[in-house]
Amino acid sequence: MAWNDDAQIACRFAFTCPQQWSKLQPTETDDVRHCAACNRDVHLALTEADLRRHCEQGHCIAVPLAREGEAADPDESCWVVGLMELPYGAGKEA
Repeated sequence: MAWNDDAQIACRFAFTCPQQWSKLQPTETDDVRHCAACNRDVHLALTEADLRRHCEQGHCIAVPLAREGEAADPDESCWVVGLMELPYGAGKEA
């Protein structure tokens, strides 16, 4: 499970990619980068709404791993890149 303490989001990945957000090719959109290895765009997911939207659209995502005492930085390697399990939110405790 990837967790971002600042945004209070959690998700489960069906596939975790070995690529790093900081190494992906920038696009015209700040929160989207392109992976040349699989020829797919990777979208930043910083909120529950982002996760839900990207999951519904089948997008690859990058989720920050905020460690206690450290701020998440999109140019650092503390991001998990991958494809979320479908459907988003299944099995979440209420």
